[in-house]
Amino acid sequence: MNILVNATPLLAPVTGIGQYIRQLFFAMNELPDAQLHICYGLRCEKEMHTSSQDATRSIQKAYGLARRLLPNPRATKRLVEAMAFRYHARSIPSGSIYHEPNFLPLPFNGPTVITVFDLSCFDHPEAHPAERVRIMERGLPKALQRADHVIVISESSAQALRHWFDVDPARITKTYLAADHRFQPHGSELLSPALKKLGLTPGSYVLSVGTLEPRKNLNTLFAAYAGLPDALRQRYPLVVAGMNGWNTEGLMKSAKELIRRGELRLLGYVADELMPKLYAGAAAFAYPSRYEGFGLPALEAMASGIPVITGNLTSLPEVVGDAGIMTDPDDVAGIRESLRQLLEDHVFAKELGNRGLIRAQTFSWRRCAQETFAVYEKVMAQRDGYR
Repeated sequence: MNILVNATPLLAPVTGIGQYIRQLFFAMNELPDAQLHICYGLRCEKEMHTSSQDATRSIQKAYGLARRLLPNPRATKRLVEAMAFRYHARSIPSGSIYHEPNFLPLPFNGPTVITVFDLSCFDHPEAHPAERVRIMERGLPKALQRADHVIVISESSAQALRHWFDVDPARITKTYLAADHRFQPHGSELLSPALKKLGLTPGSYVLSVGTLEPRKNLNTLFAAYAGLPDALRQRYPLVVAGMNGWNTEGLMKSAKELIRRGELRLLGYVADELMPKLYAGAAAFAYPSRYEGFGLPALEAMASGIPVITGNLTSLPEVVGDAGIMTDPDDVAGIRESLRQLLEDHVFAKELGNRGLIRAQTFSWRRCAQETFAVYEKVMAQRDGYR
C-alpha cells in the first residue's frame, strides 16, 4: 500500500505533532506492506528518519525567512505546501492513500485519513490565538466531511469530536501514542556531560515541558512552587523547557521574582537530542495542564523513571492512570503539597517513578503503527466495496 504523508510540521521546531509524525512513520517503516512517501514541503522521501536532520536546515531557514518577511506568512506557507504536495501526489502510484497528521488536509483526489489531536480550539477557544481558532472553525468541519476516516489519540478527544461534530463513531479510531525508546532512566555519569551544557546537575531540579501558552497552566505551577519551603526551592530549581507560544505577558510577570532569585529557569526550546537527558535528570516532573489531547510529555517523563504530577482532566488520566499524582490543575495548595512530598520523601518518589516506568512500557509506537495501518486497510476496503 502506498501511503502519502504530509510531514511539513517537521520543518519547524519539533513539538507534539512533529513527534507523532516522526515516531509513527518510523515505526511504520517496519511494516512489510507499507510503502511510505513522506513529504517535507519541497522534498519527498520513501522512509522516515528519527534524526533531527529530517528536514534540511536550508528549507527550515527559508520558511523562517518567509514568516518574517511576508505580509501573510501562514497563508503563503499553506499555498506553497499545497503546490509542493500536489506535485508529489502526481508522482506516486495511483490508488494511494493520504494521511494528514495535522488536522487539515491538503488537496488530494483520493482516500484520505486525518488525525485530530484535540478539540481545544472548540472546548477552550480563549486558550488560543484568535487566528488559530478562526482557522480551525473554518477548516475542521470541511476536513471532517472530506476525510474517509478520523484518527484520534485518546478517548477524551474522541468524546470531544463526537460532542462538537456529527461524525459517525464508525469513522473514528483511537490510537494511543508512546514514548520514544530514547526516553529511559540513565545514571548520573551519563547525564552529567549533557546537563552541564544546560547548567544543570542530575537529580537537582523539577522539570516541566511544553510550549509557553495559557492551557499549559504554568501560572498555577509557579504559584505552587513559590510556596515551597525556601530550602527546597534553593536545592531544586524549577526548570521549564518549551518555546514561547502566545499571551505570555502574565506568565512572565508571575515568573519574574522566581527568576530573579535563581529558582526558575526558562530554557526555551531545547534541542531534541538533549530532551531524553533533561527528563532523566529531573527529580520530579510537573505538568498541571488543563487540557491535553494525549499528554506525551507526561509519558516521556514516566518512561524516564521520573515521578510525575499532572492535572486530572481530559486525556491525562488515560495516560498516567495510578502511576502518578493527579490533581485539580487549579489547586495551588494540592500541587504544592505533591511537589513537597516528592522532593522530601525519596522512597515514595522512587516507588512512583518505578510505577510510571512500568506503565509507560505498556504504550507502543509499533502498536500505534499497526493500528494506523489497519485504518488504511479499512478505508481502502470500503473504497473498493463502493466501486
